[in-house]
Amino acid sequence: MARLRRSRMTWAFVVLAAALSAALISAFSRAQQGQREELTVSGNCARCHVSSTLEWGISKHSTVTESKDGRLPNCVGCHGVSRNHVVDEQNTFKPDRVAHGEDIAKLCVECHPKGCKNAPDLLNCQNCHHIHALVNPKLDANTIQERAKALDALVEATKGHLTDGQKYVKAEQWEPARIEYAAALASNPGSVEAETGLKMVSRRLKPDIAGFKIVDAQFDPQSGLPREIVMNDTGIDMLLVPAGSFDMGSDTRAGAKPVHTVTLAPFYLAKYEMSQAEWKSLMTTNPSYYQGAKYPQADKFPVEQVSWDDCQAMVAAVNKLIPGGGARLPTEAEWEYAARAGSTDPFDASKALANGWLRDNSQVVERAAATRAAAQDVEALKITASDLYAPHPVGTSKPNAWGLYDMAGNVSQWCSSLAQPYPYDVNDGRESPSAPGLRVLRGPNFADMVEDADPAARHSDRPTRKIRWNGVRLAFTPPEPQGLPPVTTAPTTRP
Repeated sequence: MARLRRSRMTWAFVVLAAALSAALISAFSRAQQGQREELTVSGNCARCHVSSTLEWGISKHSTVTESKDGRLPNCVGCHGVSRNHVVDEQNTFKPDRVAHGEDIAKLCVECHPKGCKNAPDLLNCQNCHHIHALVNPKLDANTIQERAKALDALVEATKGHLTDGQKYVKAEQWEPARIEYAAALASNPGSVEAETGLKMVSRRLKPDIAGFKIVDAQFDPQSGLPREIVMNDTGIDMLLVPAGSFDMGSDTRAGAKPVHTVTLAPFYLAKYEMSQAEWKSLMTTNPSYYQGAKYPQADKFPVEQVSWDDCQAMVAAVNKLIPGGGARLPTEAEWEYAARAGSTDPFDASKALANGWLRDNSQVVERAAATRAAAQDVEALKITASDLYAPHPVGTSKPNAWGLYDMAGNVSQWCSSLAQPYPYDVNDGRESPSAPGLRVLRGPNFADMVEDADPAARHSDRPTRKIRWNGVRLAFTPPEPQGLPPVTTAPTTRP
């Protein structure tokens, strides 16, 4: 009997291997919408677990869209949401549930309480059924092949529409490209390339963003968004931070472990820290410490002595000027991603002073000697030393690789996020604006050491706290493409 089971399983894998290329689309198909939503919650499991996803995709389990208890037979249903596992590229966190041996059958009987009519043993379902593919031990090879052929046809249709869409994009024929990407998405509702392409060309057809003017008419080829925009009423200059993934955190810094992968949608971030002049234009008052006769350039200095609560009030004031809103503080994941600017190199303290203002280059020379002379002892010097350093006008250091200024030092910048342990998860409550707790600040200030300019460095403070080292940088969520008619026709000529 054991030999027969092994023979059946061996033949099952031969049949399965022949169908894997076609089964790929099944694993991602949004035709099974309920399955897609469940898989999306847990992340893209197929990114690492390709074979298991393909095996699951060819099974009947991939077609199940309803269950009595809401738990579907897919990655999430069997292994749990496993959010920490999904975002942790170094595999520090295991899935929520990993069944072995007889525990596998315990999962099976939750939906199949009567077991198999041909094998009443409820403790070893996996002896006949592969744990992911669940291939019928009777080996209905014809059914499997028919399913594979149908999926292959969808794959080919999707490929054709995507190829034509890309040709239209190259020719900057945005409406025909939109039609082709829409057709590709209809063929395979799980195609990320089709979904991304459709959104991109839709934005190119209607590139304007209400409340902003576009600078230099340069657009991101991935998202279709303008690379630089300026807010009409405030003059705040914002740069597009492109979509992407990065390894967040540091294995050498306390509070920044473990390193884990975070994926972000495109967003805008202010090119500069908010200045005192910009804050005054929005809020009518200036809370900054560094102003007055001693600081003739104060209007160009970054605003400081603002609390997280103050920044929320400022954001509300900005959103009154933008149709549809969208202004906000950046999340700490967004801030770190933007500060890294695409670099995967280890932090190099020797280069930090070129891109920011820190203790080593922010000393107020004319006051330093007098302060030291007046200090009677070390403790007195500590009390007065904070006046030895001052911020600089925004945008006077060198920008980083993405054109953002003062990410490596001037004032620390409030983020929207609560100070919670890693891995970072945007959906775990840390981005709730009303939740109590400390809020994250990112970036060093002008009195910090060079080592504090590491983009992974984290610190936090009470949301009501106002101190002279804390400022703000505005973020903005671009609106979804809108105002275009539905796609109803196909191009009359090929590209």
